[in-house]
Amino acid sequence: MRAIFITVIVILCFLASYFIPLKDAVSQDIKSCLKCHSVKTLSKKLEDGQSLSLYVDGAKYEKSVHGALDCSSCHPDITLKNHPRPKKIANKMVYTKEFSKHCLNCHPQNTLMKPEVHGIVVKKGEIVCAQCHGSHYMGSIKEWKNKASFNEYCLSCHKFNITKTLPSNEKISLKVNEDEIKKSVHGKFHCIVCHSDFSKAKHPIYNFKNKAEYRAKMTDICTKCHTDKELQKNPAHYALTKTASCIECHGFHGVKPAKVAKALPENQYCLSCHSRAISMKMKNGETLSVQVKESDIINSVHKKLKCTDCHKEFSTTQHPIRSFESIKDYRAKAKDICNNCHQDAVKKYDKSIHAEAFKKGVPEAPDCIKCHDYHKTTLITKDKIASNELCVKCHGKEGQAFKSSIHHNALIQGKKDAPNCSSCHNSHDVLATNIANLNNSCLKCHKDTKSVHNKWLWNPPVRLTTFVDVHFNSASCAACHTNADKSLSVVLFDRANKKPLTESEVAKLLGIDVKEIKGKIDSNGDGKVQEKELWQFMSMIKTKVKANLSGRIDVSNPNDAHKIEVKTKAVKDCAACHSSGVAFTGKLEINREGAKPVKFELERSAFNSAYAIPNIKDFYVLGLTKIKILDTLFFLALLAGIAIPIGHITLRILTAPIRRKRREGK
Repeated sequence: MRAIFITVIVILCFLASYFIPLKDAVSQDIKSCLKCHSVKTLSKKLEDGQSLSLYVDGAKYEKSVHGALDCSSCHPDITLKNHPRPKKIANKMVYTKEFSKHCLNCHPQNTLMKPEVHGIVVKKGEIVCAQCHGSHYMGSIKEWKNKASFNEYCLSCHKFNITKTLPSNEKISLKVNEDEIKKSVHGKFHCIVCHSDFSKAKHPIYNFKNKAEYRAKMTDICTKCHTDKELQKNPAHYALTKTASCIECHGFHGVKPAKVAKALPENQYCLSCHSRAISMKMKNGETLSVQVKESDIINSVHKKLKCTDCHKEFSTTQHPIRSFESIKDYRAKAKDICNNCHQDAVKKYDKSIHAEAFKKGVPEAPDCIKCHDYHKTTLITKDKIASNELCVKCHGKEGQAFKSSIHHNALIQGKKDAPNCSSCHNSHDVLATNIANLNNSCLKCHKDTKSVHNKWLWNPPVRLTTFVDVHFNSASCAACHTNADKSLSVVLFDRANKKPLTESEVAKLLGIDVKEIKGKIDSNGDGKVQEKELWQFMSMIKTKVKANLSGRIDVSNPNDAHKIEVKTKAVKDCAACHSSGVAFTGKLEINREGAKPVKFELERSAFNSAYAIPNIKDFYVLGLTKIKILDTLFFLALLAGIAIPIGHITLRILTAPIRRKRREGK
């Protein structure tokens, strides 16, 4: 027994003599390094100008999981013989990445890959161990997991700028701002309340195809507490949940209480939802964006208005659900909002060719929204060029033609009275060109025009402005003030109502489809209307309504009317129109609701035939509409007028002796 006891004592002493010096040796190695690195102010200036602290707290290090290791275990390239030595370091991140490579000496990469989420970080090649685990004071992961709260555990990684790249190449940020959570309505929740499939023991990997799928999945989390039944209490909000995910409006972790939003100024409250890319669905399946950009409102003419000044049925306490058949139906009813303040403009618009086109469903037909662009409404009346550009969006050919005119030159030169589109066609009460009296538009600016024209356009010996009026009523200004081909256009006119007959009205009078009108006018189908065809058509119309043809000299191509030239180039030769050799084309026009008139080519004989007399009696252009039978009747009347006095005088002379003898009683 004594021998055994002595042997044990010897072994214990040997072990003590072995380990105690080892501990002292390691401590001595650490102490050698800490002679400098225990100085709190010790640091190194990096190339990017930042300062890297070189201080190490020895007591904390010895308590760490690496406390039994000497410094050279992690810093194998540094010894007391070669240190200190200068070493260039670009920045902290470069240094952290470089230093983290030494971790692989003890922690092989295949081991690091075993935890799936941890493995993803390692697989990316961005092994920056120290960024997450620290450098000198690392504790036991197992002990830390037991002590750390759920939020502390999750944020140990998610406080960093980590991202996930989806198969769609879209990126989603996985960074979580702890302060943002604490200030949110969910501030007292642990992460696992929402992310219930995560824990300290497991971290599943989600494989979303794109952001849309990601948002939909996140919305499923919200519906755990915010059930469908609860959401239905607010119809407007419930409708949004069917078109947008929760996080698109409320965000991720910084969800604010609803009362916070309602405390905002009214416009800000509305924009809390409408500043996002939300839309509403029409009954026919069309979708309309209801997103409102704050910058649009701030730069608009309505910038001082509240949302409820226009949208009167809405407020912070109520948001009715509005439904529309289609986007067209929505646009038609949006006009009622404008009518709250702009009654005169809406009243004029309702009578315009634009309104007629809109009612017919013409896709490009303008209305309040299309011209004034929802919330971007700007004051365009002072900016004539901006006003012009508004029209040119749809009327590009007309805008291009206008650029060659003297009017456009005056406009870009900034002349005060320079005309733009609305100067001639008006802004809201725009009429079809064959109905609108565009000559009156010219007279708005050219007020002394009648007296100027009366100096050369008169019928000797009488110099009256009524003679000028006759020309103004029968010829457009563009006919003389443009270098363009001209035509004699006749419009089918309702004498009783004093307005042109429309295509649909003609079809209704004749009891036919609109498409059949052409066959009624051009009965032989040769593409031209002869005198007898015109006579037959007018005869049919006159059995239903008092109608005639109102004639006018105009440019053949309506677009040429925009190419007004300087007055020195204007036509001042009577023979340009009043000559039988003038090569004017002839057009029969029938007005259309909400569209340009339909035109039929007329043969010259349709104007010069006796058949034309009952139908074109309201106008007569000498030479151009010369009807031969009228000339014949005129010469007969002239001969009769001359023959009667000559015959009378001749008879008086011949019968003078007889009358003399009677007086003498013989």
